[in-house]
Amino acid sequence: MKVPFELFLRAVQEKKVYYFTSAKIDSDVPHYFICVKRTDDCLLIFTCCTSQFESRRKFIESRKLPFATLVYIRPGEDGNPFTKDTYVDCNNCHIYTFEEFKRMYNSAAVRYSGEISEEYYEQIIIGLHESPLIAEDIKEILPAKDSF
Repeated sequence: MKVPFELFLRAVQEKKVYYFTSAKIDSDVPHYFICVKRTDDCLLIFTCCTSQFESRRKFIESRKLPFATLVYIRPGEDGNPFTKDTYVDCNNCHIYTFEEFKRMYNSAAVRYSGEISEEYYEQIIIGLHESPLIAEDIKEILPAKDSF
């Protein structure tokens, strides 16, 4: 049974993992996304997960980005929902308004999948702050990397 969006939205918080298809990435295949920030002004900031280590590693190396921007999440550890080696490329984040997320939810494109540990969340926040590709105004919204 699908819960009303307002009830679902109240539960969308940092560290929670959602599975959905997004027009903001270059793929029609659903991916796992981790909520890294829910703002007071109706924005949700997500990072995208992938199992494609080699392509992400090559991207990071070719642009001489810090290796801290690629976070490895071990499958099933600490109750996370991943069944295979998973990586978060912290050189990109995806911002959705509550309204955009509502449209996705109403079209059955969003599914709650679980939660990551505080340890992994901290590594992702550090990676986002370390990335020269993440805009400073986004970094200002995120928790400080030394706040853990």
